[in-house]
Amino acid sequence: MPPRKTTNDEQTVSRTYRAAIRIGEDFITLEETITLSVDASDEDITKAVGLGLRIYQTQREAIETQIATLREEAATPAPITVRDPESPASDKQRNFIANLQDGLGWTNERLATYANDQGIDLVTVTKGQASTFIDQLKKVAESRTAYNGSEQRDTNNHTNGSNGTQQHEESRVNDKQLRALERLADQNGLDLHNESQERFDVSIDEMTSSQAATLLREWQRSSTLPRTTDESLL
Repeated sequence: MPPRKTTNDEQTVSRTYRAAIRIGEDFITLEETITLSVDASDEDITKAVGLGLRIYQTQREAIETQIATLREEAATPAPITVRDPESPASDKQRNFIANLQDGLGWTNERLATYANDQGIDLVTVTKGQASTFIDQLKKVAESRTAYNGSEQRDTNNHTNGSNGTQQHEESRVNDKQLRALERLADQNGLDLHNESQERFDVSIDEMTSSQAATLLREWQRSSTLPRTTDESLL
């Protein structure tokens, strides 16, 4: 920036430094402008920069305090509610369910069986039930995608000479995990056999230790009972 004259004809030079940074969840723009006379010494510059840093530190402490206060005072967002939950499911909801069904590769019979296990009749399903059912289908799809991705990565790590039984070195579900799954399924009113088939396309006996751990973690989070399952099972 070229020198400029002040009202008393003293020539000065101004320089501005600007940076945008992210701190945690917040975006902050830093901007510092220093104006000195053209004959300023290195010591004058150092003092000006030091003053700017002290100002920044004080400002940051004040801003962080204000942000913390605002977050503490902010009300918890109200949960999403469904209008007229007892009215028939909308066409949009039914289309959403159909898209999820296609993504899972389920037949109509399999979808109906899963819905019945959840206490839902797809013929008379209401808006509220459809909303809950959509969330459940999303979890099934997400779990299957996560498992298939993990299995694919494990498969790619094997050599071309590996046979089918060596393709996935993960052990089968053990008796301790099975007992824990049966207990949690009973507590949550779930059918372990159906869950294994619908989530991973395998029977209980063919379930792997990793798949069992996935179900244990999910069911423990959703269970309203105290967590008693041994962490070593996961």
